[in-house]
Amino acid sequence: MNPKSPSKSAPARVVAVALDDHMVYAFCVLLHSLTTTAKEPFSVIVGFFTGKLSATHRQFVGAFLQALGIPHDVRELTAHPLFTERRHLTITTFSKFVISDQVPEPHLWIDLDIVARDGWDDFFDTLLAAPAGASLVVAQKLESPHTRFEGFNAGVLGWTAEPRAPWVAELANLPEKRFSSEQHLFNTLYKDNYHAIDVRFNFLSSWHAQQTELDRSSLIHYSGPVKPWHLVRRHSRGWEDVNPSWKYWFASEAAMLTKFASTPLHPELKRLAREALFSGRLHTGKGALAGWFLRLLAIAGPFGAPLVGWLRRRSSS
Repeated sequence: MNPKSPSKSAPARVVAVALDDHMVYAFCVLLHSLTTTAKEPFSVIVGFFTGKLSATHRQFVGAFLQALGIPHDVRELTAHPLFTERRHLTITTFSKFVISDQVPEPHLWIDLDIVARDGWDDFFDTLLAAPAGASLVVAQKLESPHTRFEGFNAGVLGWTAEPRAPWVAELANLPEKRFSSEQHLFNTLYKDNYHAIDVRFNFLSSWHAQQTELDRSSLIHYSGPVKPWHLVRRHSRGWEDVNPSWKYWFASEAAMLTKFASTPLHPELKRLAREALFSGRLHTGKGALAGWFLRLLAIAGPFGAPLVGWLRRRSSS
């Protein structure tokens, strides 16, 4: 659907994201899904840390956003020395702190491992009507065996006009080996002044068994080390049986590729898709097996079908 023209008095709708060289393709799928499902126009702030996004990728990002017709501000950010990489998480995840310090006005932060569906920009209505004293607007969480965090998930954050909490000293105090220091940091800094809204604005893919909530979700968040762009597409039917939420990302990807099929951007999008298959961070810590398994499938080609079939049967048993 085409965005409608906003009224002159309508507050600005600003989306903030950040990327690096490994997340360009995920960025494209997300931004395309945002534009095709938005009811109102919006602008986007795109951040990247110095040295983490090549000049070639910066040029492509600009061309892609121009093709989508999104007003945009691409910003080079300076990473704090305390930002560290843990397992599948990179320092880019801390960009939301840096951008929020630069943008005191209300805006919506969205992680790149998310796909948008109809109704996602209803978030702005709740953000702009947030209760006094609420610094963040976040989605509620579902109680599930796969909910392994306390507080709220920080993948979708509505920043209000309230002052930002100082985060550097608190980050310095975190245990060195904490797995998701960014997630813990948000829940430490804002535990007493956030406003929780409908879970549909940040539905985690690990909750896929909650079919009713999945059906009504507006922002599906593929949290964890396994991302849809790591999955070999020839096995897509099998993947959808393993996790039904993945079909929405595949559908958004297909719509994007169709839109740009006859444009100069298409060859680069196809190259980025192939590159994204191998973009997962491999490590040897807890939860590493999935990453190595997907890398094997990407190399195995059609010979990986029995492995996917085994995983499909295992997930349904």
